[in-house]
Amino acid sequence: MAQQERLNKRGLASASGETRERVARAGGEAPHERRGLQAASSETRQAVARKGGLARGEQRRKVRQERSSSSDTGSSM
Repeated sequence: MAQQERLNKRGLASASGETRERVARAGGEAPHERRGLQAASSETRQAVARKGGLARGEQRRKVRQERSSSSDTGSSM
């Protein structure tokens, strides 16, 4: 694959044919049938559904608050 073509592709698309085959084989041999939230308990799935897209926003707000509070205390010298 030409260098320019490889730069335009991401993930497995940019990998060699041998690598793609190896990954596909390993995926088919996975010991579990359910992945991600499918494998989670019903309580976990409900909690994730309840949070929805808000969880990420809450996390960002906490980080911003921590940064602003630490910068406030650091600048008062």
